[in-house]
Amino acid sequence: MNPALNSLANGLPALLIYLLLVTAIYVVGIFIYVKLTPHKELELIQNGNMAAAVTFSALIIGLALPLVACLIHKVGYVDVAVWGTTSLFLQMFLFRITDFIFKGMPSRIENDEVPAALVLASFKLAGSLALAFAIAG
Repeated sequence: MNPALNSLANGLPALLIYLLLVTAIYVVGIFIYVKLTPHKELELIQNGNMAAAVTFSALIIGLALPLVACLIHKVGYVDVAVWGTTSLFLQMFLFRITDFIFKGMPSRIENDEVPAALVLASFKLAGSLALAFAIAG
């Protein structure tokens, strides 16, 4: 058999398992974030609130960064599950710290204050990048 096809046949099952594993952690992270957020971000987005869209977009990217970093030096499925879950909880902690520093942000997002949302999103993404690089080593 062709070496490229052999490689695909051997590697595809592991790729799919890793992808499903980080996707599950990712979806749980989004669910937890939506439940912890004091305002109804998805509802605000559906009603055209740009500030909510900006902060939620930062969440979407921010949660992915540490999970991707977990895949860089993976040892196995359990390793990715443990580090991925740990990164999720660290990420939620970083988001809560950011929300604490920027008090009153939920009402500003509900009022569709995009400049405030951009600053909040930038801090959340910066924290996500720092966490991702710390995980990647």
